[in-house]
Amino acid sequence: MYNCKIYHDFGKEKESPIILLDINVPTLRALAQELDMTYQQVADLSSRGQNKKYLRFKYSPKVEINKIKQNINNA
Repeated sequence: MYNCKIYHDFGKEKESPIILLDINVPTLRALAQELDMTYQQVADLSSRGQNKKYLRFKYSPKVEINKIKQNINNA
């Protein structure tokens, strides 16, 4: 399971970020379909951490893709 959050942070304390997308998906392939991107593009965004060249642009949105650990209950 993955969480994808795309938002624009103004960097000012008084202004809250504008959240463009905040969804949970089962796989990176499902996220790629949701974003209309290739799997490889999404996997690349997911694995880069903070080393994202697009963050240098002033008006680019922030993209966070985090793996969500699922609790498996043995009942």
